[in-house]
Amino acid sequence: MKVLIKISILFLLLFFSEQINAKSWCKAIYNQNILPGELQKQINKCKNSDNFFLAIHSSYKNAGHLLNSFVAEYCDLNRRLLRTEPREGDPFFTIVCEFRKSNLRK
Repeated sequence: MKVLIKISILFLLLFFSEQINAKSWCKAIYNQNILPGELQKQINKCKNSDNFFLAIHSSYKNAGHLLNSFVAEYCDLNRRLLRTEPREGDPFFTIVCEFRKSNLRK
């Protein structure tokens, strides 16, 4: 009986292994001292990642709108998004999402 249970568990683990695998993460941070084009370079490195973290410093006047445009462009909107807004001690707008699948991905 124990052998049957072990075989069953092994079969289930093999069958559902795609759901168990860890996913890759990538982050891009748009802070006050970033050089022009550097954020896009960071995001381009994320093309083969599964999950995406983006932080934009609130010192930019359009930081909230910029974050929304990046979400629309790079995040899978059919999945859950986790978003935070600036607060005392944390001056960043942030988003965590699943990176949108693209034909350009390798």
